Amino acid sequence: MNAIAQRFALTLAAGGLIGSGFVVAKLLLDAGANPAAIALVQVGGAGLFLGIALKLGGGTLPFRRDTWRYLLISALIGIAAGPLLGQWVLARIPAGIFTVVVTLSPLFTTLVSATLDRRLPTATTTFGIGLGLAGVLLVLVPRAQAVGPEQGLALALALGVPVLLAVGNVYRSRRWPDRLPAPAAATGTLLVQGLLLLPLFLARPAAGSAELLPLWPLLAALVTIAIAGSLAASTLQRVAGAAAFSQIGYVIALTGVAASALVFGDALGTLFWPALALVFAGIAIGNRPAAAAPATAGHPVPARGSSPRGDRLGLHSPSWPQLRSSSTRQSAAFR
Repeated sequence: MNAIAQRFALTLAAGGLIGSGFVVAKLLLDAGANPAAIALVQVGGAGLFLGIALKLGGGTLPFRRDTWRYLLISALIGIAAGPLLGQWVLARIPAGIFTVVVTLSPLFTTLVSATLDRRLPTATTTFGIGLGLAGVLLVLVPRAQAVGPEQGLALALALGVPVLLAVGNVYRSRRWPDRLPAPAAATGTLLVQGLLLLPLFLARPAAGSAELLPLWPLLAALVTIAIAGSLAASTLQRVAGAAAFSQIGYVIALTGVAASALVFGDALGTLFWPALALVFAGIAIGNRPAAAAPATAGHPVPARGSSPRGDRLGLHSPSWPQLRSSSTRQSAAFR
């Protein structure tokens, strides 16, 4: 599998798993489970499993100051986007609408990156993101019109979720510590999130435990999805730039809409399939390598996507010359 096909497959896998996780979380919330307890079991269970697997495999978490600072900030952004704001909104609006709102994260990621870099994104990136956005709007607009007035505030606040995801994408792209493997980064972020969520759970430990005990099959599914989604996302984050990685938001949206139709009986609508085609086209175009700039006399152009930081991370090789060196992380945004 070549580099572009691998990134395309990872985008579909990561987005599909995270979108499915939203639907399972919605089922737990509708059953009356404590949001803090759900989040703690999700990230804590996934973190412990990955930590044990990492230890048995001979791996370890680097105990360096820059690594733990990175993990802490990433975990804080993830908790703000997921267990705090995300689950509050998800309990008040349909899961299909919420997952579509998340698709604005690629747009916000591109805007934040362009602002920090003080330059416009490439035409390929802009076109790919535009196609994906057009696809999800085909699904979002009819569903947004069905939201009642009492849900308007929740829908407005839901826009904060893609903004936080965009900030997280850009931060992780620019601050990924050297020599930090993707599995170790996923494990560390999940474990730190669990520690940060523990005080929220302890505020209502008895109620949270009582509500969750009968729901253990859904919790087991949620933890399994979190483990697989974290591994897929962390692998993609290691090799994709912020804008390319953020396109998983489009897959999250369509997965949430399709899963909501299957689980909650929501109608897909005739526009779902054209939207799916536009999203797939946007992901494929957005992952195409950019054209190299012409070399000047005495100043050869480096390999596309290469940089000193990328070389330290070991991302560049003759078989992968086009990818950007920076790496991004989500997520565990909703872990």
